[in-house]
Formats: sequence, C-alpha cells, structure tokens
Amino acid sequence: MRHTHKISKYIKMKRVGLGSLAFPSSLSNDGACSSGTGSNEGYERTPFVEPSPARATRKPALKQAKTNRGHSVFGNIVVYHESGLEQRVSSLLRTYRNIKTLMSQYPRVEYFDDEGIRHQHTFDYFVELTDGTRIGVAVKPSRKRDEMKDLLKRIRDNGITGVGTGGRRTTAVVDAIILVTEHEATYDLFENTYFILMSRSHHDDAEVRQLRNVLEKMPGQVRFGHLLLDCSSRRTRRTAIWRLIDLGFLQPVNLGRIDELSWLRAAQ
Repeated sequence: MRHTHKISKYIKMKRVGLGSLAFPSSLSNDGACSSGTGSNEGYERTPFVEPSPARATRKPALKQAKTNRGHSVFGNIVVYHESGLEQRVSSLLRTYRNIKTLMSQYPRVEYFDDEGIRHQHTFDYFVELTDGTRIGVAVKPSRKRDEMKDLLKRIRDNGITGVGTGGRRTTAVVDAIILVTEHEATYDLFENTYFILMSRSHHDDAEVRQLRNVLEKMPGQVRFGHLLLDCSSRRTRRTAIWRLIDLGFLQPVNLGRIDELSWLRAAQ
C-alpha cells in the first residue's frame, strides 16, 4: 500500500473512531493470546500423506522468471495454476463452503470447428459440489471473452464430451461449464481469500464462540474495526471475525476487499 493511501486510510479510520487500530499503542493488546484453548491445541498429529495430482491431464512446468506457475492443496489434491489469474481463481474456489472436490487441468473435452475438424480443450479447473453437481471452469482474461464464449458454446453443442485414456469418450462429463475472468476474480477478493483460508486452521474456538455471542446481541450492521476494540487480543479477535465470515455467520455488506472500515452484518 502506498504511503499516501495509508495516510488516507488512517484519516478515515480516525473519523469513525478507529484511529488506534492504524497505530496500535500497545503491542501486547495486538499480539496476546486469549484464554481459549484454540482449535490447534491438543490435537493428534496424523501421518503425512503426499498430495495427489488426481485426474490432472498434465503437470505444468516449474515456475520461471516470467511466469506465475505454482500449486496449492485442497483435500489432499494438488491444484496447479499457471498464471496470477488462475491463482486467484483457485484461491476463490477453495473458500467456497459447498465444494467437495477441486482439481486442475481436467476434464479434457472435444469440440468441432466450422470445417468439422475435431479439437480438444482442457478446462483449468474441475469442481464437484456437495450436492453432486460437476462444473468445468475455464479461466481466461476478459479480452478473450468472445473467443472463449464461442469455444464453450461449441463444447456444449458437442454434449460436453470428455476424452479419457485411450481416446475413450464420455458425454456430459460435467453438468455445467463457466468462464471466469479478472472481472470475477479480482485482486480485492483474492486478498480476502488469504485471511479466510488462514482462519480455518488458526482460529481460536473459544474466541469464535464468544464473538458470535456478542454479535447475536448486536442489531444491524457493525464495522469490522469496531469488533477489534475492547478485546483481550486483536490478533485472535481478527482471526475469529474472518472465521465467522468463512462460516457464513458474518457477511460483508458490499462486495470487495474487507478491511477495518468494512461494514458487516449477521446472516439472516
């Protein structure tokens, strides 16, 4: 964040009574641990199991100076990305609560051009929801939207036919296909995903319960930053807020990056 932006944000926070959050007067308040046992204490360590690439049709090359190749792990499955946009989409998908399976570089499907020549296309991501719905996700910059919409139409017209090992073909290999561009996978939403995913393994259960009890007695909307005041540990409270957002108990009033100035409301 540029220095001028920091100053502007501080001024806005000061106007709504949150100036102390921009320049904390006490490090102990921001870093102390609450009295809760926490979700990571007292658990049994499980043996390490190497993640699997699942049904990925190929493994992208290693990261290079001019690329953003890499991977994450979801449900013990390696999920590859080959660009910053794919990385943002992958992170967003991992935050959805109704996803059962997430894989990359799958499925491979076929389509025909205007001359009747057969071609193949591999979706960037495959999603299976908890209700069994299967979705193929194509990721492309918005400048290629028209080209991709035509391609996806050809794939639909061909019955979304998957091409497997040995050329074996399966119609309706997924139930739906979608296109995601940078307009859907924004940098603001990507920043939110970091805190949502982090809160899943680093939250304190006692703090989450305590905050939820506080919110149930609090009508209407509340700023994120106001929930950080008068608590024993801002760090623990901040993670609890993100955990409640992840669970769907708290919802942002506006779509975009969530920070101390954001308005939140309890889900109905």
